[in-house]
Formats: sequence, structure tokens, C-alpha cells
Amino acid sequence: MIRGLYTAASGMLAMQRRQEALANNLANVNTPGYKADEGVLRAFPEQLLSRIRDPEGPTVDGLPNFTGQPVPIGTLHTGVYMSEALPIFTQGDIIETKNPYDLALMDNLPPVEGEDGRPVKRSLFFGIARMDDPAQPLTDPAQIRYTRNGNFNVNADGYLVTPDGYYVLDNQNRAIRLNDPQGISTGDRVVFNERGELFLPGPAGLDEADPTQQLGYSLGLKLVTDPNQLIREGNNVFRWGGQGQPADLDPYDPAVQGFFGVKQGWVERSNVDSTKTMTDMMAVLRAYEANQRVITTLDGTLDKAVNEVGRVNG
Repeated sequence: MIRGLYTAASGMLAMQRRQEALANNLANVNTPGYKADEGVLRAFPEQLLSRIRDPEGPTVDGLPNFTGQPVPIGTLHTGVYMSEALPIFTQGDIIETKNPYDLALMDNLPPVEGEDGRPVKRSLFFGIARMDDPAQPLTDPAQIRYTRNGNFNVNADGYLVTPDGYYVLDNQNRAIRLNDPQGISTGDRVVFNERGELFLPGPAGLDEADPTQQLGYSLGLKLVTDPNQLIREGNNVFRWGGQGQPADLDPYDPAVQGFFGVKQGWVERSNVDSTKTMTDMMAVLRAYEANQRVITTLDGTLDKAVNEVGRVNG
């Protein structure tokens, strides 16, 4: 009975943490590029129950158990816990904003074989970083962070930055400054083609880049082979937690051509399904209440047992 209290209490704590993860997902349903968290529930290790020193209990090899040898009864589950919240890296819908600084990543890269032989889904991310001196190239790859939120803007110094103040990196891990080498400000006239390369607009305007006025660098797109190795830092920023570092995307690699694209003036929405999330929140609430009723029932049973014993002894 006491074990039941702990089992039900662990269930309530697990449901509370899962509810918090779902509520955070719902709160970020309109956050560009947000990736929903999925709570992972695990069971505590099972405990083996045995009867000991019980000659009237179960037999051992068909003979009465006079030796006190433990006789297994079975196993006991002691509840569940939420071990972690894993981001789901499916691509969200993209919407048009007409903001020239908004960029959406569209990728459907073919899977590759992982270390365990199973196929691994790859994903693209923007490379971003905090930099004390954005005029200098980033020398430590461990400082690179990863995001799918392409809702960028330009700061007072002319650098392309995220809403959180991270500098957007180019393919040489340098902060992107929207000025050409001659110091001519491109401003909102910059053009990103589908490979992420930067140009000045052609005669037809922003819809047509002029290949003779390429700015000489492109977006630092990072090819993450196993996104599950990414560790969340805030709602929209991840750091790499695996071995080595994710590779830079080569936009001219035949293995990836046709499977990705950069779309200017568009932004990727959150991949949170609000209807499913609210349904899951109601299911979690029902499970929480069920565990709560178990505790109430067991507490009432213990109260009766204590009172009856006290009345008999009295």
C-alpha cells in the first residue's frame, strides 16, 4: 500500500513535467522555426518480490519451504518518470512575409546510414553565434549555435542578426554584414538565391539576382546528420552535443541538389500542432487526476487501518 503511494506520486510528477512541456509548445505555436518538444516517459526499474522464511508459502521444487530459501513471487513496477524532452525536427509550414531579411529553409534531404546501421534523417540549420568582435572570423567552432528561425533583421552596425542578438554566419563562419567590399550599403536590396548565395538585385528587381554583382559569400548553412544530438538552449537555439561538429553544406554537391532550398521573404512556422497539443494536455490532466484519486483512496484506507487498530487496542 505504501509502495502504491510512491508509484502514484511519481506518476503525478511525470504528468506535471509533461504538461509543462506541452504548455511550452502551445505558447510557442506562433514562434518562427520553433521545434516542438516530445516528453519521453520511462519506467523505473522493476523490483523482484520474494517470500522468505515462510514454510507455509509457495513450495520449492515441489517441497515445503522449510529452509527459508527465497521464493520469487513476481516483479513490481514502481512508477514512471519523464526522463527528457526531445525536440521533433520535422519542418514547419512556411508563410510569406515579404520581408527581405526573412529566410525559410526548405529541406527534404535523403537519409543516410547511421552508426547502428539504421537510416538517419538529416536537417539543415542556420549557423549563428555570439561574437565580441563581429569584424573578426569565428575561430572556435564550438561557439556556433544552430537555429531554424529565419526571422532575421539588421542591427545598427549593418550585421544580419537573429531576434535574440546572435550574428548570422556565412560559409566562412564570419558575421554577415550587408555591405559590399566598397562600402556600398545593400540594405533591403540584398538578394538570397535558393542556394543561400548573396547578390545585388538585377534589372528586374529583387526577384532576379544579378550574377555579375555577387557579394562573394553565402549563408553558413549547417548540415546536421543526426539532429537528436542537438541540445536546446532557449526556445529556438541549439548547440551541438555530439562528436566533432556538423559539416558546412556544399550547395553544389550533387547529393543534396534538389533536396533543399532557401526562400527569401518567407519564414518557417512552428511545427506545433495546436489541436493535437491541446488534446494531449487534456489526456495528461486526466492521467494526473487518476493518480491523484489513487493517492486519496490509499490514504483513506491507511486512515481506516490506523483507526481500527487504535479502536481494537483501546
